[in-house]
Amino acid sequence: MPRAEKQPEREIRCVQWHLEEFVRCFKWALVARDEFERLKAANPDTLTDIQRAARFYYLHQAGFGGRIVNPSYGYGITSAPRLNLLRIEESLSAAHLRLARVNVECLPYSEVIARYDGADTFFYIDPPYWDCENCYGPGLFSRDDFTKLADQLAGLKGKFLLSLNDIPGVREVFKAFRLEEVRTRYSCSNRKNVPAGELFISNY
Repeated sequence: MPRAEKQPEREIRCVQWHLEEFVRCFKWALVARDEFERLKAANPDTLTDIQRAARFYYLHQAGFGGRIVNPSYGYGITSAPRLNLLRIEESLSAAHLRLARVNVECLPYSEVIARYDGADTFFYIDPPYWDCENCYGPGLFSRDDFTKLADQLAGLKGKFLLSLNDIPGVREVFKAFRLEEVRTRYSCSNRKNVPAGELFISNY
């Protein structure tokens, strides 16, 4: 998907200014692998802004795990598609209500931490899993960023909770902090409720 990093901003503008036309793009559409692959292969430069936004939304909602970079078709054997074509406006409205009192930043994590850190600040930090650094796009987060993050958190004035997969590399990089083992189940899979081990990493 070319220029995936810029697409969410375009989608927000289209929903804000052209909601009715955006929703109309999904009239009589179906959640289908053929349609998914057709939209994935489409050249965004041949589409209008609204069509590009609708394409992004379809691929994100109908794709496996909401992955933006090189998405793959997501399906469940016993569950309905995550993309509800009859409730698009309701879904967007619910998201807007949820974010109405949220301050959204678009900065590198190190700048966000430095800007908002204080004695009364609590950070929940959710980086890519170890060995999955490029899942959100190349160059956004690297293996070295785990060490940089740990170094920055060591001087934090506030408190933080960080969650990561429980593997030796994570334990080594964040060994200076409190590590709590937790068992969870990954639902982002065609195999439901896959057992997994994670770590809660904190400074309190």
